Amino acid sequence: MNKNKTVIILIVILTLTLSFMLAGCSDYGYSFHYRVVDGNGEIKAETNFEEYSYLCNECEYCELDCPEGSRVIPTLGNKKGSCAITFLAIPDEGYQVKEWLYNGKVVEGNKTNTYTAIVTNKDNYNGVIEVVFEKIPENK
Repeated sequence: MNKNKTVIILIVILTLTLSFMLAGCSDYGYSFHYRVVDGNGEIKAETNFEEYSYLCNECEYCELDCPEGSRVIPTLGNKKGSCAITFLAIPDEGYQVKEWLYNGKVVEGNKTNTYTAIVTNKDNYNGVIEVVFEKIPENK
């Protein structure tokens, strides 16, 4: 490999590493799987990570049997420490967040439009984030 190609590859690797470090994952190596349960809105990862998001069924890094429409953010690197990503729920008109789920368990007390998921080795390096929307009750 010539010297110019080596320098370009190193620059790309350093740029990706730095972008993850600046986004809050200096010890990275975790996967965030996320989706909306039963529709009525959408879910997005914070800006620094959304561009690294893939449909689970199209991504070789998805190690889980994710439902249709699920997305994954596979962060790269070693597997020590933890990594946090904030997700934003965007309900359709007339809907609101009913609940967030993390690895199948309801996140108690959070009916807001944001949720910060923290993945560690205790989660087998995978976090499954789901949001459920409900109709906003009509005032009578």
